[in-house]
Parts: sequence; structure tokens; C-alpha cells
Amino acid sequence: MEAGEVMLTAEKLRVFPYLEELTLEQCKQLRSAPSHFPSLKKLVIREVESGMPIASILSNKLTTLTYLEVDGVKGLTSLPEGMLRNNKNLKCLKIGNCPELSCIAPHGFDCCASLESLTIWECPKLRYLSDGLLSLSLKELGIQNCSSLESIPIIPEEGGLASLRTLWIFECSLRNLPDGLQYCTSLRNLLIDSCPEITSIPIPSAGLPSLGQLVLMQCPELSSLPSGLGCCTSLDDLTMIGCPKVTSIPIGSLSTTLRCLAVSNLESLPILHGGFTSLRQLGIDGCQSTQIDLQFCQILVSLEDLRISDCPNLETVPSLDKLTSLRQLWIRDCSRLTCLPSGLAMASPHVFTRLESLSLGPFWNELDSFPALQVLPQLESLTIYGWPKLKSLPEQIQHLTSLTELRIEDFEGVEAIPEWLGNLASLHSLHIRSCKNLMYLPSVQAMQRLTKLDYLEMWNCPLLRERCTAESGPEWPKISHIPYISGI
Repeated sequence: MEAGEVMLTAEKLRVFPYLEELTLEQCKQLRSAPSHFPSLKKLVIREVESGMPIASILSNKLTTLTYLEVDGVKGLTSLPEGMLRNNKNLKCLKIGNCPELSCIAPHGFDCCASLESLTIWECPKLRYLSDGLLSLSLKELGIQNCSSLESIPIIPEEGGLASLRTLWIFECSLRNLPDGLQYCTSLRNLLIDSCPEITSIPIPSAGLPSLGQLVLMQCPELSSLPSGLGCCTSLDDLTMIGCPKVTSIPIGSLSTTLRCLAVSNLESLPILHGGFTSLRQLGIDGCQSTQIDLQFCQILVSLEDLRISDCPNLETVPSLDKLTSLRQLWIRDCSRLTCLPSGLAMASPHVFTRLESLSLGPFWNELDSFPALQVLPQLESLTIYGWPKLKSLPEQIQHLTSLTELRIEDFEGVEAIPEWLGNLASLHSLHIRSCKNLMYLPSVQAMQRLTKLDYLEMWNCPLLRERCTAESGPEWPKISHIPYISGI
């Protein structure tokens, strides 16, 4: 029987009268499909070379969809006419990696009043979103890497997107966000990342009453923030990174409500005599200065999480001795840093009595050894990043007997893990990554002292991986008792 006859018979017999979910994935030779699925609710089509199967399935006969995902369909220029209008209960629509897609609905006004989530990514020819897609029920709108997208429809005053909770736009060339954000009275999360043409954020002077999270990253033409930001009374999570033209952040009364703050330039923050009384997490990312003024941090007695990362010119980190509530501390990717701040450095007062998680390195490439580290007996998680010149791990690690997780990365000059690893009797997981010259683990006796170790990961460690070959590798007897091993 020919393929066409099989399909025709299937349609006549209605082989799938009760089918509710259908996934077609990596069917690159598929050119046709049945067109009658009377009960279909969820349809996922990924990596199909032709748009014909989706045109057939999404015919006028299909009226029951609640979820549609189209990913990697070549030749698809738009969804079939009437598809959105006919499926009145469609709640989630995802479209991605469709290089020929120029519009979602062919006539621009095809709509689905029940749509709650719309996500579009990697559609370089998509020029606009039709008005009908922004339904009153829409709760989430996300767009990523649609380089030809010119605009998002204006949000009308009457009936605006009152249900919209999340709007995120990543890697797009939009010049403006849609007007009418003030009518999005339920908007909780607004995230803009890597949009080089964006010049302003249309937050109204009265603020957005429900806005809780605002993330603005890598927007080099963004020149300022609206004064209405300080009136967003629900805002507790603010990120401003990679926006060099923004020299002032109008925080206003938010200093008493912000719990999470991430910035590139601390000088863009106002001087607050009362401090940030609610702040729990502070991130400093991409700072270009040689030093960080953490003077205002001295009154952040409630700060629990401090992250300093990607600061290529940073030479010193000032004393953190006043931050006695810290539970997590990161100092990462600071290539000119030569020493640790007071409280972490060896022989400094032990002030981080609550610190549970610590992540350090890499630092100045010319350092012959990792900066001497204070012994923190209560520390549970440690991540250290090395650089080519290092030939050994910091010996102080052996005294961190409360560690349950240890991550060792980028120690290219280290050939052997020392015997003292066996002292870490509380260790549950050990991760060794990108240590390309590493060949030896501690002895069998030392490894067997790690009685709680139940997970070992070795990634991008080619010499060690070869020596840990099951049954035959010389290092295998050292790890054969560990329940879960990844990377060999």
C-alpha cells in the first residue's frame, strides 16, 4: 500500500479520534500529515524541513488546541490563516527558529482571546506582532533574537493588558518599548537584555503599582531612567548592568523595600544616610573601576548575599568585616585582584560566622599561588577557579571540615589532588572541571575516608578521565565505590 493510501485510510477511519497530545520531532523528511484531529489539545512540532505538515495539521478542522509549539520549521512564513481564530481555547503559543517567518498571522488581526503566554525566539525576519496577539488574557510575553522586529503594538488605555505579569525582550533591535505600559496594572516582571537600540524605558511618573522585578542589562544606548521608577512601590528586585550612559538611578523610597540589587556602577546609586535597610542580595557586575567603594555597605547589616564579578580592573576589595550576616559570597573573574578582603584573608579576624557558600577566582594571572584563605569552619560549599600558573590547590581547604560540596575549576597546572582531600569527611559532592593536566586523585585510603561522598563529576579533564576508565584505569579503584560518577 502506498503512503498516500495509508494516510487517506487513516483519515477516513479517524484513527486518532481521542488523541490529545502530538509531538513531531526531527522528522526532516516529513512532507505531509493528517488534517483531522478532533481531540488534539497539545501540538509540538520541532525540526521539520517543510512547512507542509504544519499547514495540514493546523487546518480549519482543528479547533481544540490549548498549547502549540513550533520550533525549527523551515519555510514557514506564517501560521495558517484562521488558525488562531479557530482555536478559541489556545492558551500557550511558542514559535522559534523559523528563519522565514515574517508574521504570526497572515492578515495581522487574527486573534485568540484566550491566549495567556506568547514566546517567540530566533525568527530573524519577523517584522511585527499583530494587534490580535496581545489579548486581554495575556499574562506573559517573551521575545528573543528577532533582529528585524520593528515594534510591539501600542497597549490601549481601554482594556490594556491588565493581565500581563511578565514582559521580557532579549537580543532584539527594537528602538522603543510599547507605549501604554502604564495600563499593565498587573505587570510584575520587566526584563530587557542586550537591546542595543533601546534609549528609554516608558515607566509613567506614577510608577507601575505591581512591578516587583526590573532587569536592564547590556543596553548601551539607554541614557536615563524615568523618575517614575522611585514610585514603583512593589519593586524589590532591581538589576542595572551594562548600561554605561545611565549615571543615576532614581531609587527614592525604594531603599527601604529593595531586597535584591545588581549594578555595574555603585556611583550611580544615591547617597543614602539611612542605607538600604531591606537589602539582602547585592551584585556588582562589570565594574570598570580599579576599586569599589563599599563604604555604604558598612551599614548593610542584613546583607546575606554579596557577588562581585567580571571586574577586570579591580585591584582590591575593601574590608567586608561589617557584613556579619553574609551567607553567600562570590568574588569572581577579577583578573587584577591579588589578595582577598579582610575577613577572608589568612590571619584576619574571623567575622563570617554565618557564611555557608563561597566562590573565589580567577585572580591575577601572575600570582604563583592562590591567596591565603581564612579557615571558615562552618562553610558548606566552596568553588575555586584557578589560572595556568598555579601548581597546587590552597592548603587551607583541608581544614574546611564542614564542606558538603567542593568545586575545583580551571587549575590547568595541577597534576594531582593532594592527600588532605580525605580530611573532608562531610563531603557529599566533588566537581572537578577543566583541569586539563590533572592525572592523579588521592590514594585509595584517602578517598575511602570520604564516606559521605556520593557524587563525583569530572568534566573536561581528559588525562584524568582516561585514567578513570571503569575496571581498567589505574585511578578507577579510588572511585569505584562512589554511587554516582559523571564524565567518564
